[in-house]
Amino acid sequence: SLFRQAASPKHCCTTVQYSTYTMSQLTSRMLLVLQIAFAANGSELNQLIHRLDTDGNNYLSCQEAREWMQASQPLHDAAGACTTPSHYIPDILAKTDESEPVLNGTQPVEIHTSLANDTQLSVIWVTQEAVATPQLQTWYASTSSIVAASIRTYHIGGWQGFIYEANFPTQSPSVTISYRVGDPRGGWSQNHTIHTPPSAGSLDRPLVIATYGDMGTYIPLGYRVCEQIANDSKTMPLDLIIHQGDLAYASTAVTLQGEQAEDEELQFVWDMFLQQIQPLATVVPYVTPVGNHEKFNNWSAYATRFRNPAPWHIDPSNLEQAVFWFSFTFANVQVVSMSTEHAYTPGSAQHTWLLQALNATRATRATQPWLVLIGHRPMYSSDQAEWTQHSPGAPFQQHIEPLMLEYGVDLYLCGHMHMYERIHPVVNGTVVSNATTVYRNPSAAVQVVQGNAGVFEDVEYITPKPAWSAVRHGRIGYGRMQVFNNTHLLYEARELATEETEDFFWIVKD
Repeated sequence: SLFRQAASPKHCCTTVQYSTYTMSQLTSRMLLVLQIAFAANGSELNQLIHRLDTDGNNYLSCQEAREWMQASQPLHDAAGACTTPSHYIPDILAKTDESEPVLNGTQPVEIHTSLANDTQLSVIWVTQEAVATPQLQTWYASTSSIVAASIRTYHIGGWQGFIYEANFPTQSPSVTISYRVGDPRGGWSQNHTIHTPPSAGSLDRPLVIATYGDMGTYIPLGYRVCEQIANDSKTMPLDLIIHQGDLAYASTAVTLQGEQAEDEELQFVWDMFLQQIQPLATVVPYVTPVGNHEKFNNWSAYATRFRNPAPWHIDPSNLEQAVFWFSFTFANVQVVSMSTEHAYTPGSAQHTWLLQALNATRATRATQPWLVLIGHRPMYSSDQAEWTQHSPGAPFQQHIEPLMLEYGVDLYLCGHMHMYERIHPVVNGTVVSNATTVYRNPSAAVQVVQGNAGVFEDVEYITPKPAWSAVRHGRIGYGRMQVFNNTHLLYEARELATEETEDFFWIVKD
């Protein structure tokens, strides 16, 4: 992954092109990757980390990293085989100089939109220094408006900055609005354009939604997946992005024993991630269900930096009242987003809400027939890691699958396992609809594990392959869903390396 490789093919598993860089550019960004890598037990990356940890304390120091960077040859095992990881990031350290600030005075950065509700957008941005009159300015047709923004902050890990939020004025559905954010004295962002949410039940063209989990920044290829999505959207513009948990991977200090130190969540990584997604999230609503890597410091960074539709609300100082789940309608698609990181068993607050939210979809299924359930962790996955948590008979499957069947969920989207896997419609481990590419009137939901949006690939599969596992692989990419009408939905798994669709399937309702 983030590591330098010799250019000669006789020394390397894979020949790569990279720019040279100085030792001063070996920043904390690289150490972040090296520390997180300790969690990758059994992988080729983990084996490399063990060899770099020369003092054997399960922690990589700057000196150890520098010593490795100064080595002129790639690493080999005792038999002489190359053990340098075969994936790479070209120019990564050359592109990120530690002397360049992530935040810049009163200049608005990290601009990203989301859904305030079914009909209204919200926008959030950050400045390093506080401004007096933060505001959102919008233009539509011959009218303009100014909306005062709220301001908040937090100080975890010494982070210094200010976060602003404003809701867009209510406009007609599916119209294009121009906007900018900032302050008359502190400065403005550039102008952006975005479409207002479509009206519920209305679809005058195919709806295009990007979906993925487990992205990160430079660990190793989250930033490249963002570029891939942006390039793909030039020919197929997006209407919505759903990032189903594990957003920035700002959490570090993961040892071989699995210990985690909350004060080691690196806040600048959140800044890097939000600047990374800004080209996408300024022009497309970016919805963020929660994952396990958002939990650090009472979920403070996640709670303060993002917004999702109701009933989502999180006060890190009062987590007993926090709500990590939400639902919304987008054209003819109803989305119910749960938290797999919080209690979902019968009698819990979330289970009670799930029953209510799913039951509410019944009244509008005639005009909004597609029902999508979102969660971070998979219900079924053939990854060996955490097998007892995502196999038939596991608590998640036992408690949530009956609700999916009762209320006719069409699609379950998740991540967590760093792979792509398509799961046939299944009930308690038994396949009920087996298709190569077209599921016609399936009696259970198709499930997709799309946890391959840029973070380390560390998959080891259960063998033999379970019957319910239709397609599985560990290549990096993202998912793209096209809703053509009330009867036809197409899902594509897009691969980063080839820039092609590596798997696809249809759900057809007669």
